[in-house]
Amino acid sequence: MEKIKKSNLVDEVYSQLLTILASGEYPEGSKLPSEPQLSQALGVSRNTVRTAMSKLIALGIVENQQGYGNRVRSMNIGMYANSILPCMLANGQDLVAATEYRIGIESMAARLAAERATKEQIDHLYELCENAARYVNSDDDCFAKYDMVFHKAVAEASGNPLFIRTAEMIETMYTTWLIGFQRTHGVDKSHEYHSRICAAIAEHHPEEASAAMQEHLFDVLNKIKMDKGMAVRKPKEG
Repeated sequence: MEKIKKSNLVDEVYSQLLTILASGEYPEGSKLPSEPQLSQALGVSRNTVRTAMSKLIALGIVENQQGYGNRVRSMNIGMYANSILPCMLANGQDLVAATEYRIGIESMAARLAAERATKEQIDHLYELCENAARYVNSDDDCFAKYDMVFHKAVAEASGNPLFIRTAEMIETMYTTWLIGFQRTHGVDKSHEYHSRICAAIAEHHPEEASAAMQEHLFDVLNKIKMDKGMAVRKPKEG
């Protein structure tokens, strides 16, 4: 543990404790240090520790047992996805950081989807691309909806529950922003990338699927940076 330095002490203590629990330092069923011990280790008041711990208890990650103290409950993948990932994406208005994060996650999701996708999942991806095609030259903003659903469908085809949960949160957080973004930059290029990604997944070509997704999101990242007046840098080829 490290001394807490930032101003929002409760959130900082909560975040650090959550990270420690996810690391497995305190296995399921083990007893956590007492409030005085945590207070001293983190350099904050007992009240701050108590408030942060109450958030963990409310999430079901920790339980308080009378006469025993605080005990770790299950830290399975579902708990991780529902508790820690929202913290990672909570600063969603930082679109540059969020898109950089998406590049890493979604390019791997596309790779796994190309390896694991079922016929039904592939058919669904093609259907989404066909539906989105109707709005490429339209003033309607429906393309944004199909855009985010497509990315979620790729994550679902990957079979990784963390990728799926991340895609669900991104869909919730960014659909409204995406409408304005696409009004400025258009949707033609996104549709081309989606078609490439879909074809690579359907043909079970992991490298091509990953590369197409990476190129797609780098294109989004560069446009975001241009909108912000930032320098852009293309990914290395090969």
